[in-house]
Amino acid sequence: MTLVIENNLSNKVGNAIIKFFNKHSDLPQSSHLPKNIETGRKFMNKMNISQLSYSKYCILIHNGQEYFIHYRPIKNCIENLLSNPEILKHFMFKYENSEEEKSYGKQNSGNWWKYAEESIPSSAFILSIILYSDATTTDTLGKNSLHPIYLSLGNIPTWRRNKEDAKQLLGYFPILSAKNKTEKKSSDFKKLARKTFHDSIKFLLDPLFQGDGGVDFKIDGKDVWFFPRISTIICDWPEACTFSLTYKSANSNYPCHFCLVQKEDLINIKKDQLILCDHVNMKEYFNNGTSNLAGLEQVDNYFWNIP
Repeated sequence: MTLVIENNLSNKVGNAIIKFFNKHSDLPQSSHLPKNIETGRKFMNKMNISQLSYSKYCILIHNGQEYFIHYRPIKNCIENLLSNPEILKHFMFKYENSEEEKSYGKQNSGNWWKYAEESIPSSAFILSIILYSDATTTDTLGKNSLHPIYLSLGNIPTWRRNKEDAKQLLGYFPILSAKNKTEKKSSDFKKLARKTFHDSIKFLLDPLFQGDGGVDFKIDGKDVWFFPRISTIICDWPEACTFSLTYKSANSNYPCHFCLVQKEDLINIKKDQLILCDHVNMKEYFNNGTSNLAGLEQVDNYFWNIP
């Protein structure tokens, strides 16, 4: 079951693995795996063992149903990456001021890293956090879904970060169910789904942002002082709207989650007309209660509250 959960395998693939193992193993019948993945998941849900790699936390109760976020502590995920000697060989600690063209494959050559580094003590380092998120259908009929979120570090060069061991599965977001079609289409339900998503993000990331003093991680047995910064979020367009809390409809007045350009002007845009959807602009709309004028949900965005 650990293989199935950690690698986000579908029930169909998991059942094929179980069938192959039970058929070809020399173990007695009593030691065989459960007959299918559904049985295995039910068995694990009933287990209460602190050593299991994933924990769960109730993030919401809606319509009498509890919704859990299944997760691994984010510090544990980062420690796993920092304990990998093959990753540390190429780990980037400081800003590189390249006189030539800046490298897309190295985040620490960018201006944002330079400015972030200037804002922290000289003895500390930037820890660049990269998040990957995408809801995934887990069966061929499209009836079952999971919503995983992965973590990597921008301190790792792109070519090395693309290897499997440079990513960590941080957890699974809860997926809300409406009691009927009317509720599903209601603005209140959509707002609740957005709020639950950001409450889940807050729960996962908050351990990195407790106070203003940064966080220590051990590297080769020594404490290293880091200041975490969310540098990149990788996702598709609907998911980007969820992170930014902008309207998902392409027919909204401001369909782009990057800028405040009206839809009829997107095909004929000029640089001097471009107003970015940064946290200053969007937070002003939110605080004024005029979020709808900017195509913004009236839900507090967690990312406004962290450095």
